This record gives sequence, structure tokens and C-alpha cells, in this order.
Amino acid sequence: MQSAIQDASPGTEVGIEVVDTTTGAVIADLNADQQFYTASVVKLLIALDELKSQGWKPDSDTAGQLDRMLSASDDDIADRLWGRNGGNAIVSRMAELIGLNGTRPPSDPTEWGETLTTPNDVVAIYHYITATVPEPASDVILNALRNTSRIAADGTDQNFGIPDGLPGTTTAIKQGWMILDTSTTMNTTGLVGSAPGQPLRYIVVVLTSQPAGVSWTAGGAALTAGVGVLRSVTGSHTMLAAVESR
Repeated sequence: MQSAIQDASPGTEVGIEVVDTTTGAVIADLNADQQFYTASVVKLLIALDELKSQGWKPDSDTAGQLDRMLSASDDDIADRLWGRNGGNAIVSRMAELIGLNGTRPPSDPTEWGETLTTPNDVVAIYHYITATVPEPASDVILNALRNTSRIAADGTDQNFGIPDGLPGTTTAIKQGWMILDTSTTMNTTGLVGSAPGQPLRYIVVVLTSQPAGVSWTAGGAALTAGVGVLRSVTGSHTMLAAVESR
């Protein structure tokens, strides 16, 4: 997976963690404790913090806002919740609650996308959403991630990585992208079922720091190439399906 990403985007730093939640088996692991910028993946923590503040029983307005923030990766909603709920304190609260050892608030408290996290911590966030957060709060998040719009609120095609790299699977995803002067962040994360209608058995996390100046299109294509390595072991079957059939 790393080679496929770096072939498409030379100089990219890559962190990977792919886990079978049914067996606990780690299918792929690389730099899983290395910190990367979250970009919009931090919206999972913003959503969890808001839901917890309502006792995991969101009103309809909150549910609608969180659905839009996650499914369309709406930055305006994230900005409002970040400012209203304490900014960096959101990351600190959620890191303590979930036990995220490598997740840190941004050095600039106005830039939520510069929160730092690790592949292992993102896996822990998905475990927490699926195994600990009570309904209906977990449904708010998971329904949004299952129904992400192809084009995000800022006009970016967010089907890079998991959706385009694993066609024919069931997915619930949260992507991240961000351009800084020194680097380009492209992240693809989520839950994957090996075929349509199958349970979301696998957590797939690929975080990257790509060279400055890499376009969204090129950076996203690199992640799609990397995730695509999980696809083919025999014919059109995915590696995930092959693991599941053993």
C-alpha cells in the first residue's frame, strides 16, 4: 500500500492501520503510532463531543447539523461547533474519554484541521463509535458516514481512497484534505463491509502527509491506488473478502 501511494505521489509519508473488528486481526499496519494532521477527520471528535454534551440524545436540529458536517464535510458547521464548544478543549476531552494517546489539539487553536492524530487513534475512534456510543447518537454518525455525498460542501470530490479503491463494498467513511505551505494532507478513513449488504466489519485508516503543491486530484488518486492494493488477490475479490472467507 505504501509503495502504491509513493509511486503516485513521491515523497509522501504514510500511516496505515487496517483491522478486522470481528477477529481483532490486524490486516495491515505501518507507522500506526506516527502523528499526522487530521484535516476533516477531526470532525468525528467534534461530533462526538457535541453528542456527549446532549447526553447522547441529540435533538433533531443537532442531528441534522452533524449529518451535514460529516456527510458533506461542511466546514462552516465545524467552525461553529469548534468555537462554541471550546476549540482545543474538544480534542482534549475526547482524547481523554476514548484514550487517544497520540492525539493532540492544534498549536493554532483556530485551525481545527491541524489537530494531530495517529492511525491507531483513528481506529480507536471508530471502535468507540461502533461499540460504546449508545443509539441514537451512534446512528447519527454512522448514517452520515454511510451516506457521504460524492462532492463535499467545498466542492472537493471526496470519493478518493476507500470508496474508489474498494468498489463493490459497503462503506461508512470520513475523509480529510488540507493544503499547507509545507505539505498536503490527504486522509481516507472508515468502516468497510466486504460486499453490499455485509456488516461494516473492517476499519481502514490511511493517513498521509504529501509534498506541498500536490493537487487534490493527484493526492486523492495516490490514496485510491494504495487502498486498491486491498482489492485484488484473486479476480475481482477483495483482500478483505479473502480474509473473511478463511
